[in-house]
Amino acid sequence: MIRFFSLLLFLGLVFGQDKGKTAYEDGKFDEARAYYEHVLKNRKKDDAAHFGLGATAYQQQDMETAARSLNNVMHSEDKSLASKAMYNLGNMFRDQQKMEESLGLYRKAIELDPTDEDAKVNYELLKQVLRQQQQQQEKDSDKDQNQEKQDQPKQDQNSDYQDEQNQNKDQDKDKKEQEQQQSQSNEEKKEQEQQQTQAKQDESQDEKTDKQMQAEAILNALKDQEKINQKRQIAKSKSRKLEKDW
Repeated sequence: MIRFFSLLLFLGLVFGQDKGKTAYEDGKFDEARAYYEHVLKNRKKDDAAHFGLGATAYQQQDMETAARSLNNVMHSEDKSLASKAMYNLGNMFRDQQKMEESLGLYRKAIELDPTDEDAKVNYELLKQVLRQQQQQQEKDSDKDQNQEKQDQPKQDQNSDYQDEQNQNKDQDKDKKEQEQQQSQSNEEKKEQEQQQTQAKQDESQDEKTDKQMQAEAILNALKDQEKINQKRQIAKSKSRKLEKDW
C-alpha cells in the first residue's frame, strides 16, 4: 500500500506545539493556512512555514499552492526537510497518475535522506506498479500483433481470391479478343478466297469468250468459204449447160 507521509508529524518536529499544527490536527485547515501565511509574511524564506502551508493547501485540495510551497522547500539547506518535500511532491504526482515523475521524486528523497523508510517503501511499490503496467502493455501489444497475424491470412486469402478473379477476367478478355481476331482473320481469308475464285471465274470467262470469238470467226470463215464453193459450183454447172446446148 502506497504511504502518504504525515506532514503533520514533521510539522511537530519543526514547530513544536504551534498554532498552525494545532489547527491542522483539529481539521481547521483554514486557520492553519492563515497561520502559516502570516508567518511567511514576516519570514518569506521560512522553509518550515512553506512546508506547513504546502501540507495545509494539500488538505484543502489546492494543489497549485501545495506544489508551489513544497517546491520552495526542495532546495532547503535542511536536507531532511527537503527530502520530505520531495517525498510529498512525489505523492502528489502519483495521485495525478504522473508515475515517472513521482518515481523520480521518491528517488531524490531517498538520496537526500537514506533513512526515510516511507520514501523507500513507496519507491519500490511504485517501481512494481510501473513494471506491471509495462508488462501489461507488452502483453496487449503482443495480443494486438497476434490478432493482426490471424487477420492477415484472411486478408491475403481475400486478396488472392480477388487477384484470381481479376486474372480470370483478364484471361476471358484475352480469349474473347483472340476469338474476335481469329474470326476476323477467317472472314478476311474467306473474302480473299472469294476474290480469288471470282478472279479465276472472270479469267475463265475471258478465256471462254476469246475461244468463242475464235470459233465464231472460224465458223464464219467456213460459212463464207462454203458460199464461195457453192457459187463456184453453180458457175461451173451453168458453164456445162451452155457447152452442151451448142
